[in-house]
Amino acid sequence: MEPDPVMLACDACGKVFQFGPHRYDGRAISMYRITVCRLCWDANWDGWAPHLEEKVTARLREDGSPLPIRNGKERLRRE
Repeated sequence: MEPDPVMLACDACGKVFQFGPHRYDGRAISMYRITVCRLCWDANWDGWAPHLEEKVTARLREDGSPLPIRNGKERLRRE
């Protein structure tokens, strides 16, 4: 008998996706302490889009942790 799938909501867009077992349609990003769906991960390959920054950095801001350094495009690094 297969275990029930683990479903998570993307911390960037809110879409629900499967994150195990045997199928992982997203990414856990330890730098931000979030999990995002594959679409958000792939779409932000060059850094987090400005309209997603607040959602992506919410946990860091809650803890008072510093934000990661921005890349050459002035976007927060993805990983």
